[in-house]
Formats: sequence, structure tokens, C-alpha cells
Amino acid sequence: MQKQDVLLARQPIYNRQKEVHAYELLFRDNEENKATFFCDLSATSNVLLNLFTETDLEFVTCGLPAFINFSGELLMEKPIFDPHMVVIEILEHVKITPSFIKRVIALKKVGYTIALDDVVKAPHYKPLLPYIDIVKIDLPSLSEDELRQSVDYLKDFDVTLLAEKVETHEEFQLCSDLGFELFQGYFLAKPELVKGKKLNTNQISVLGLIAELQDPNIDINHVSDIISQDPVISFKLLKLINSAAYRRTKEIDSIKSAVALLGLKRIKSWATLLALSKLDNKPDALQYIAIVRAMTCEKLANFVSSDLQNEFYTTGLLSCLDAFFDQPIDQVIESIPIKDSMRSALMERKGVQGLILQSTLLFEKGLLEQIDWKALGELGLDGQTFNDIYYECSAIALEATAA
Repeated sequence: MQKQDVLLARQPIYNRQKEVHAYELLFRDNEENKATFFCDLSATSNVLLNLFTETDLEFVTCGLPAFINFSGELLMEKPIFDPHMVVIEILEHVKITPSFIKRVIALKKVGYTIALDDVVKAPHYKPLLPYIDIVKIDLPSLSEDELRQSVDYLKDFDVTLLAEKVETHEEFQLCSDLGFELFQGYFLAKPELVKGKKLNTNQISVLGLIAELQDPNIDINHVSDIISQDPVISFKLLKLINSAAYRRTKEIDSIKSAVALLGLKRIKSWATLLALSKLDNKPDALQYIAIVRAMTCEKLANFVSSDLQNEFYTTGLLSCLDAFFDQPIDQVIESIPIKDSMRSALMERKGVQGLILQSTLLFEKGLLEQIDWKALGELGLDGQTFNDIYYECSAIALEATAA
């Protein structure tokens, strides 16, 4: 892979409602371990350079604020971003000096939001804390008692608390109870409760609908009838099909027209997504993630076979079922009639479809160094292409979920 490729990883930051509040942008090298070959200044400089020369900040973050790591040296330079679009994140090992604090004060005066990464109760941080807006606390590095002590210590300062590396719903709930407002981690896309949880009536109804839609023997008229009998799905489908994501000159005003436009395979996938949107207490961000995964897998299928687009799309979509139903993925798909290739990809990440799905999930988490770039290269896929496809799908998904 060429070093001039865009190597940005984007990690979502959620609010209490589990809505995406912002993104942290990170530099990644797809062939080497980033920590070995890049210092903080070089890494951040690459992020900034790529944002200006290869892509667009607002496009990458879907218009939401971007958290960007700033080394001490870079922070002393004049920022080049709109203060409303960037959160300046000060790394934990930056040397705190009177001149550094003076610079932070100057940045705040022109409207920048300042975050402090991985803060500890060290005396040299105290003079800086009155000028900090957001404090990030790394969960795995602290016991519960230490976490509570850190929160108590920071109550004397007017800061918003951000919990990093939140892996489970229980951790999310603990931090929320302690007063954290922002959360970063993979908890949103994981089951919230332990194996064996019973599905409620709403979930059983939706799962039954999904199973019916995924029946390989279903015909387009039956799908149209299913959608027409459900006012919620019908309404959302018409809004979706008339959104900017499809960019047509003529408005679609009937379910029959929508089905005819999309075709059987695509209408089954969209109806499945809209059925999932009926589940109670599920954040909109989860629907957004499902669409991004589905569309990314669909576009990447072109590097395997264009005939597999719809199958890959559905696999990407169904990869979120564990989070929608709060159960392990293998339990949920037991009741859904899907192809063996899809089942293997979802449960074991096997086959080329499993490779595409796993790569999409790793890219979503910012774990670019764990992607099997060699295997993707054999399909004709490089980091630049993967990056472009993922962010294009992110922008379209934003339009679709706003519909």
C-alpha cells in the first residue's frame, strides 16, 4: 500500500442517549504497527494532511465534531480548522508549562473545545484543569473504586466526563450513573445482556417478520403485501425511497412503485432494516451502523462478483442482529432461513464473505492494523479504495437514517 493513502480511522463518541455525538479521528498505518513507526506529531500531522488533501472533514464526520489528538508541538501552532468542527485533544504525556497553559487559554478564547486525554490525579495537571472542557478517563486502567475517586476529584472542575473503552452495557450504565456524559467504545454493537435472555413480544414479532422476509421462496407480491399491511414500515419506506440518497426526479408515492424500483432482493433488505427500526429502546445510531455495514459490504462485493451484491448487503445488515435483539448472533439467526455462506460469514467469518464482513467491522472500530490487507489485495482491494468506499457509505447512511 502506498504511504500517501488516506489512513484515517474514525471512532464514534456517543452521548447518554447512545446517539453519535462526535468522532475521534486517528492516524493508522495499514501495513505496520503505528506505535512503532510514528510519533504523536507525525501521526496527527498525517491526519490533518489527509483531511485537507484527500478528503473533507465534514464528510468524514458527517458534520459532527472531530476529536483530534494534538501533541505539545502541534498545539503551539496556529490551528487550521473551524473551532466548531474540531475538539483539540491534549495527549496525557504533554509537558504542562506556563506557556502551554497560556496557549490553551488563547485557543479557548477563539472558540476551541479542549479535551484532556487519559487524565490522572497528578499535581502537574491541576493548573490546566480549569481551562479544560472535556476529560477522557480510560476505564480498563482503573478499578471501580479508582474510577469513583477520579470522578469525585474532577467534580471541583467544570468539565464534561468522557469514558473511554466502554465495552459492555454494564460499564456504560455505571459511568452514566457516575455522571459521565460521553462514551467511547464498542458497547453499542454488542448484546447488552447475557446468553439466554428471553425475547419480549415486540422482539418476537419483529424476528418473525424478518424470518418471513428472508424466506428464499417469497415472491415480490408477498413482500409488497407484508409492507403494505404495516403502516410504520410503509411510511418509513416511502420516506427512505424519496430521500436524497436515491436522487430521483420523480417522487415515489406508493409501495408498489417502491417495490418495482428497488427490486425483490433490495426491497427485502430495506424492509428488514425498517422492521428492526420498530424495536423499542434501540438508538438511531444502531440503524446507522447497520446501513453503513450493509452498504460497505455491498460495494466491496463488486471485487468478488457483482452477482453477490445483494447477498453481501444482507449479511452486513444482519451482522447487527445481536445488538438489536440483545442475544448472541448465532442464537438470533437460528430462526432465519439464510444461505449457508451467509451463516458462515456471520457466525465464523468464513469464506470471502466472512473476510469482507470482518474487514468492515475492523475498519468501523478503527482497528486497521488487524485487517488482512494481503487477502484483500488478492481481490484487488487496497486501503485507499476501502477507505473511500466506507466513507461514501457513511455519508449515504446518514441521509437514509435522517429520512
